[in-house]
Amino acid sequence: MKRERRDMESLEKFQPLQRDFPLPHNGKETPVGEHIVLQMQVTQYEIAGRALAGLWKELGLPGEPLIFTTPAHHWSYPWCHPLFLDQLVERGKRRKKARFGQLVDWKLLESPQSAHGIAATPMTFGLVKPGMYQHAGLGDRGVIPTASYGWLHYSFASGWTALTVFFFDPDSGEQGSPLAVTALPSGRQDEWLAFLGQVEELRAAILRRERRGCIQIIGGDAKLESVIRETRFEDVVLPEETLALVASQHHIFDKEMLRRYAALHVPRLRKVLLIGPPGTGKTTLLKAEGARHAKKGGLVFYVCAPPRNRGVTSWQQLSNALRGAVESRLPTLVLVEDFEMFLSDPQELQIVLNTLDGVATPDNPAGTLLLGTSNDPEKIDPRIRDRPGRIDILIEVGLVESVEHAVRFLKRFLGAAYREEEHAQLAPLLLKQPGSHFREVCIAGAMHALEMGRTEVALYEDLLWAHESILHGRIVASEAERFMPSSARKRGSFFGKQR
Repeated sequence: MKRERRDMESLEKFQPLQRDFPLPHNGKETPVGEHIVLQMQVTQYEIAGRALAGLWKELGLPGEPLIFTTPAHHWSYPWCHPLFLDQLVERGKRRKKARFGQLVDWKLLESPQSAHGIAATPMTFGLVKPGMYQHAGLGDRGVIPTASYGWLHYSFASGWTALTVFFFDPDSGEQGSPLAVTALPSGRQDEWLAFLGQVEELRAAILRRERRGCIQIIGGDAKLESVIRETRFEDVVLPEETLALVASQHHIFDKEMLRRYAALHVPRLRKVLLIGPPGTGKTTLLKAEGARHAKKGGLVFYVCAPPRNRGVTSWQQLSNALRGAVESRLPTLVLVEDFEMFLSDPQELQIVLNTLDGVATPDNPAGTLLLGTSNDPEKIDPRIRDRPGRIDILIEVGLVESVEHAVRFLKRFLGAAYREEEHAQLAPLLLKQPGSHFREVCIAGAMHALEMGRTEVALYEDLLWAHESILHGRIVASEAERFMPSSARKRGSFFGKQR
């Protein structure tokens, strides 16, 4: 410490030197009387550490402090946030016996003069949602600021003190980031970590409370949340047996099933994949499941594949959701569209295998259900698709096969305009089509009725016209040679003669 003090004093006394002896300068001697300025680069956290050491002495704290950068257990640095610190102090007052690492008081200190302005202004680095699990966006309510930059003084039940400075460090990475440097008495490291553990417990409890019924969008537009919440099962027109099979997967959240998973030492993660052609209703079913789960108080993650070259892969986005489920300790539904896109990077395959069913499989005590969709299951590596445990069950959501199913779609998309005697006879002609075909037939049929001067009901012939027009367009589009120019031999010469 004496050496550090001497170094600090030397640094403060460092001045440009008056040269009174010659030095080489571009092959010439430096003229006597010129100044030579020497510069030494010092990082902000080094200055902060020295200032902490000086502050320790100013406050008359005993011994030589142990000074270190504190690891970020969470991006919001909750151990520097008044919200958490006040609640920890109040919790301690209600306990008959103090816990190991129990905080009894804390306060903010003035920035030391030796800190040269580091954390002198109590500025935050953003606003977050309640529970501090996500940055706040437009339209959010009840948002709170993150921890303010500053110098903190902690007092613990066992009679010792710690100091922390929380500040913005422009030297850490391309854009810089917050950093915390802590000073505490040597030998109190275990108790400090116990204190951080109590902060984490409190944060997790607040997180669970705030996340109940939450729908969090990862990698997509936040407006998707309201779209999901507004989706009803009345919008889902699928066979009852398909809906029942999907609904049965929610038993992963039953206490008895969770105990069974635990007894088998199997991570409580259920992986279900809905497969079928585009337009069969998989996405609508996904959103309806999300709305119902959130209404029951569960946590929902809706994961979207990020655009390319964003610095994060699709699988990393999904992994974040699975880790978030474990952290929440809430019954969690993870929804993923186009699941095959999340498994497309060969370099991530081993990580994927280990996560889905291996040493890295996340285990949420409250259970996690991963519900994904795929239009192209053949693109999924067989080691994932065909291995029970990596994908637990594949559920087909196929084309419309029954007249009853077709009538349900016509009723859904025609609404009050549906007439049994007029429209039901069309149902047999619409079999072997996806649900989206029925929607377009009803919309195009209504447009055709308007074209014919009828404004109230699309007749049978309107829907039939729409059906045939849509099918004709698909047939034409599938004939690629119709859109390719013919060869010169077939076109003939410039003078109209065949070659």
